[in-house]
Amino acid sequence: MSEEFLPPPRLSNSSPDQEVTRSSGSTSDLIIPNLSSHSESDPFPVDYVSEDSSSLQSFADRRDETDPDYEPPQESASNSSKPRVTVSTYLPCKLDELAPELERSSAGMESQARAFTALFGVLHKNGIVEKKYVVPRSRLESSFRRDGHRRIEDLANRCPEAIFFDGKEDKNIRLSFKDPTTGKMVHSNGKRSHYSVVEQPSAVPLGMFVPERSTGQGIALGLYLYLEKRKISLQNLRCILGGDNTSANSGYQGGAFREFELLLGRPLQRSLCILHQVELPLRQLYIHYGGGTQAPGTFTGPLGDLIMSSSIWTKPIRVYKTIGKDFPRLDRKTLDNMSDDAALMYKYCIAVETGIHDNFVYRKISNCSTARWITFGTRILRIYLTEGIALNAHATECLERLVSFIVNVYYKVFANVKYKSSLIDAPSHLYDQIRLTKENCQPSEQQVVFKSIQINSYMAHPEAIIIAMLGDKKKEVRQKAVMIIKTVLASEAYVRHIENESGVRRLKKVRQYIKPMINFSCRSYHELVRTKYQKVKGPDNPPKKLVYQTYNNEWEPVTIPPLIRDMTITELERFHDKPMEIKIPCHSQTVEHTVALVSQATQRRRTEDTQLMNVLQVSSARKNFKGKVTHRRFAETENSENAQLPLKKSKLRLEDSDFNRVLYK
Repeated sequence: MSEEFLPPPRLSNSSPDQEVTRSSGSTSDLIIPNLSSHSESDPFPVDYVSEDSSSLQSFADRRDETDPDYEPPQESASNSSKPRVTVSTYLPCKLDELAPELERSSAGMESQARAFTALFGVLHKNGIVEKKYVVPRSRLESSFRRDGHRRIEDLANRCPEAIFFDGKEDKNIRLSFKDPTTGKMVHSNGKRSHYSVVEQPSAVPLGMFVPERSTGQGIALGLYLYLEKRKISLQNLRCILGGDNTSANSGYQGGAFREFELLLGRPLQRSLCILHQVELPLRQLYIHYGGGTQAPGTFTGPLGDLIMSSSIWTKPIRVYKTIGKDFPRLDRKTLDNMSDDAALMYKYCIAVETGIHDNFVYRKISNCSTARWITFGTRILRIYLTEGIALNAHATECLERLVSFIVNVYYKVFANVKYKSSLIDAPSHLYDQIRLTKENCQPSEQQVVFKSIQINSYMAHPEAIIIAMLGDKKKEVRQKAVMIIKTVLASEAYVRHIENESGVRRLKKVRQYIKPMINFSCRSYHELVRTKYQKVKGPDNPPKKLVYQTYNNEWEPVTIPPLIRDMTITELERFHDKPMEIKIPCHSQTVEHTVALVSQATQRRRTEDTQLMNVLQVSSARKNFKGKVTHRRFAETENSENAQLPLKKSKLRLEDSDFNRVLYK
């Protein structure tokens, strides 16, 4: 035998019939083979295997790789490494992909971990998996953070066309942070004003920020710094909207919109929520009849106790007088896209107009809120249908007048906004509200409603009206809008020409968005504002300047809407043949949904990053699967084995009832 293949030292003198012996003093506990039983033709006897080792070490492995007869050892199939079996092996997706839906469930990480562990225990019991798997909480937390960080990084690639925001004061869970002055840890349980930011028209949440001050300047600065922090591009930003019409947002001096435009150095198209405009007259009309609010959800006046009743929907229905006419009918698709409260109020309006009702009148009505008056109107209609309520003459008159306003004015405009929610339709909704008020309200009620509309007349601004005229179905209206734009451009070009000739260049200023004085005697939406032409002083036959009347009886120049400011005359003239289309909504319900998500996130997560992760994941989960998991939705699933299961008839939707024959369009 060659020296190259001599066995290792410390071999014992074993008997011929003993194949292997164990070396007692060896630190590696090697299994020693008996070399005498092997011939020189078999120079590679038995492999040396460590008892505690998982790898094989043979004599062939010890050969020099420079040897021409050397062949690398091949691993046998029995000793090949098995694929690693993890929890994800038995799941149709990774845990990171389940993170949004797990966050939507509002269950804690410990509860989620126990649910997964119990699931694999059941699978093991039924022989589906090999063994029981324990899913630790840290595994779910890591999945949550990985998916959340990926979604936050994706925000840097966003280039929004419009940004909507709204704020709410939330009570945080206990926050811990280091005081920069003292260096000590500070624990806080106070309230903070969180402002939610949403991109439109895609309705994607961009996050939330906490301004240092709740003034218009503080809100605008906080929004601007947050967008810079997330590296969200503002190059294509042309429209901005606030959740409501408060002066902190919409004030032409010091408002958040105005201050944000000054930070950008250019004007933005305003889009204030038209649904707030629709609801505020109902509130003022209730106050006109002696009612009021003392605290959120608390109502006073002749109907205050009945409105806050927790069992009004359990009372029997009386024989009532029908109120209303020509109430619009909605199709199933529009009605299914509404919230449960809005759909319930639609059914009540149909019942009041037709005198036909169904079992929906015994459905529980949500609590009232001064932020949204949809449940207030539903409770008013239920009180009108209820039997056995003793009311005096004043309360009866108040109830009937409120029901008439809700059926004939309020919900008609509300349904039109839900059906036509584009920014182009906002002035027409405002005109419909004025027209229906004049047709169905008494003179004293008209004064109350018109005063409320005048205070919030932002969507009657000439910029909003010009956009609406460009999207009108009538060709002559679109041609008139293009002519107005050409007149405004000519006057602006003349002013720039005079400045260039004189050598005195004025500083570029961002126009002030001053709400107009509404013309309540108008016959169409493009006559909502009074306008006139003014002469411009200067040589060379200057063009006339178009101005509009503001709410303080002053005259301000009409400006070009920022949405079309970069368009050429040739591009504008194309609207003669085809109306303009805009997908930006005229209401802020998407922002209010995000505000609710932020409020929930502040109660579940401590840091701002984890709160943002929660908002992004829950919003994504709601988009992928809207609504609730019901028997009907499960049975209607395509390629489902249970697709032929009989559907349970709901008490609130009887397809063969008389009410459903008058419910849909």
